[in-house]
Parts: sequence; structure tokens; C-alpha cells
Amino acid sequence: MTTPGWHSVRFIGYALPTSPAQMSTLGGPNGGGAFGGTYLGLPDAAADIAGRMGILRSAVETARAALPAQESGVLNVFVAPEFFWHGAQGPYLHATDGPDPIVHLQERLAEEFSPADYPDWLFVFGTAVSAAADDVREVFSRTTTLVRNGVVADLAHRYRQADGEDAAKIFEVVEDYLQWGHAHPVLQVRNRAIIQGPDLGTAAGVFAGAPASATTEKYYDAAADFVLWDTTGRDDVVTEQMIAHPYIDLSAGDLKRAAGDPHAILRLAPDAVTPVDVGVEICLDHADARLRRGLPRNRWPRDAGEGLELQIVPSCGAVLAPASLAAAAGGYVFHVDGQSAVGDGVSPAGAGVVYGVRCAFGSYIDPANPRYQAHSQLARVAQAAVGGEVKSPSSAPAALERLPADTVSILPLSPRPTHDTFFAGGPGALHVFGLNAPLPLRSS
Repeated sequence: MTTPGWHSVRFIGYALPTSPAQMSTLGGPNGGGAFGGTYLGLPDAAADIAGRMGILRSAVETARAALPAQESGVLNVFVAPEFFWHGAQGPYLHATDGPDPIVHLQERLAEEFSPADYPDWLFVFGTAVSAAADDVREVFSRTTTLVRNGVVADLAHRYRQADGEDAAKIFEVVEDYLQWGHAHPVLQVRNRAIIQGPDLGTAAGVFAGAPASATTEKYYDAAADFVLWDTTGRDDVVTEQMIAHPYIDLSAGDLKRAAGDPHAILRLAPDAVTPVDVGVEICLDHADARLRRGLPRNRWPRDAGEGLELQIVPSCGAVLAPASLAAAAGGYVFHVDGQSAVGDGVSPAGAGVVYGVRCAFGSYIDPANPRYQAHSQLARVAQAAVGGEVKSPSSAPAALERLPADTVSILPLSPRPTHDTFFAGGPGALHVFGLNAPLPLRSS
């Protein structure tokens, strides 16, 4: 594919709440806690994917229709939040030797949003979760599953009765028990961001087979990736105390070698006039400074250039962390979250310092149920971070430019008739950074 040189970039955040329905929180309601709830979706993975695809298609079409006509040289970066794709039991479950539904999802995304039809778009379609289990009923009826779920549900019930120090101590017990569960998982869950754009590859060239999409994978086991208990009483759902994410070897850095490997850094259009290096880290992998800590270990080929033009973070329960910003000078860090709002809770857009990060931002709060929120953040790096070990005395965090509040425009969305089958928090909104005045790319 022949790709034009990009001199500018526009960021489109699909600020959609992706938390479970009927949430009941423990600890912090907007991160730093855990929750009960119930997963929305359809039992059949293919049908569930088709339903969510229609919602995504509507959002992309709304964004595309709002862009200036006949522009050129602008890269549009569209990002959806973590946990956009999941089933009625949490992860899409499949047999060990059976097809992973994420492969089907990638095929459908390539059909719907072909790079030939979207030559100047980079998509991060949120994340999709799946897990392999040959006998699902055995997994849910296993003694350790029943014990873990019973213990956590009882502790959660006592937490909701408690006040002050009692509540704090119970939550500590829950966190300790979850960590033990992560160390002894019943299921290994894969949480992958799906990245699609023209000519994905590395500094050495496009990936073998020229796939339409690539994935990166999460490793961090948090307390709030999955429900602690199902608030409708179901006992056939995957809970936090059952799971762990796979270990990822980052000893040689995070540059991808193949489209489907778990690493996070790829090159968009490596043979173009202005290729773009992109790193995608998921939720608390960002809080763990995955990309930043990997900077000294990345083995960039000679004469290939070093550094990220774009650092992208899809999440559900996180904010940009000052010590985790890894883009090069002139590069951007773009974050889309499906759980919390930022700012003053009144203005849907603005600019300022959010949890220590100077950025432009947009927030969405579901008017029907304000518990469901989402947000997006965009920061531009003026001076790159120094060093990968964030606590080292010789390291320094990135310095950021000041972005004006009018960088972001809010595009409202209307819910599709089936929206409530899949998402609990309303239709969300599109946050477009650089709608009519795209931002300069570092390589321009």
C-alpha cells in the first residue's frame, strides 16, 4: 500500500463507559478499588462481536463525517477504551484447541474498517479479553472456584456493612486474597489491544504476511479488571480472584517482532515518507511504566531512529501517570478511559494539570446514571523523560507543553437500539483533539 507522508495528526477518543452493569464498589469508586457487577453481552461470541461492531461502526462513521473534507497529510488516531470487547461471562471463553474469538474479531474489524478505505487512520479498537477452558462447567464448579467466590462475596458483604477502620481492614484482606488468587489462577486471561492501520510493521519493514491488524497484550494483574461477584447472583462468570494475565518477557525491550506477539511498540507505514513509531500499553501496564521502563532495553535497528511519536493508553480505571510518559520530544501521549471522568465534573472539556500531567482533556458522565463515566487525555512532550528506572536519582520525568482548552471538541453520540445489551453507561461521546486544526507530528 502506498501511504502519503503525514505532517499532522488528529486524535479521536471514543469516551464510552465500559464498566460492568449494576456496579457495587469497594475502595475507590473511580480507580484504586474493586467492584461487583454483572457483564452485559450475548452468550455467543460471534453474535456479541457483531452487536458491538455495529456500535463501533456508528461511532467511527460519526467521527469521519465531522472531519474537514478533502484534507491530506493528516493521520487520524481513533482509540476506544479497555474492555470494549467481552462476553456475557467476562472473557470470551473457548476450548484450548479451538479458535480464539479474537481472531474472528480481527477478521471482522479488517472487513469493516479496511486500511484501503481508511488509509490515513490508525485504530486502537480498545481491548478484547478471552480465556481458554476445555470444560467451562468444570471450571465454575471446581472447589477452589466456589471457595474463592464465596470468600470474596462474603467479605464484600461485610465491607458494605462496615465503617472506618473496619472497612479499610476488610478491603486490605480482599486485596491480599486477590493477590493470592492471581498467583494461583484458575484461568489465564488474555487482554489484548487490537491495532489496525496501513502497513503495520517494524523499522525493518511490514509484518510478515502484511496483516491488517496487530495486537499487544497486558500483563498487570489489577484488583478491578473483573467483577468480584455477580450482583445478579450468577455463578457462571469469571471473577477477579480466578484469573491472572500471562507473563511477558521484556528483558530485551518492547519492540514487536511479529504482529501477534505480546510486545507494545510497532511502526506504522515503515516505508512511507513519514513513518510513525507507536507504543500501546493497556491500563495499569501504563501505571507500571511499562513503555518508560523499557526505553533503555529497546534494541532499535541502526539508522532506524529511536523514540515514540505516539504513546497510546486504552484503559478502564486509570489516568495518565507523570512518571510513565515515554514519548519522545514532540511526541504525544493519548489516553482513553472507560471508567472515570476528570476535570471539575461540570465542563465536558478543558485543559490543565490532571493528576500531575499537563494535558487537554474531555469527560463524559452518563446523565441517566452518573456512576458511569469516561474520559480522554492528550499530552504533548516538550522534553523526553530521562532514564527508564523511574525511581533512580539520575532519571527525570518528561516535561510537557501547554495545550489550549480549545484543542478538544465534543461530538455527542446517539445510542443504537441495542446499545443497552452491551454497555451500561449510555452512548458516550467522541472527544476530537484537533478537529479543525490538526496538530503537528514530531517528524514534520
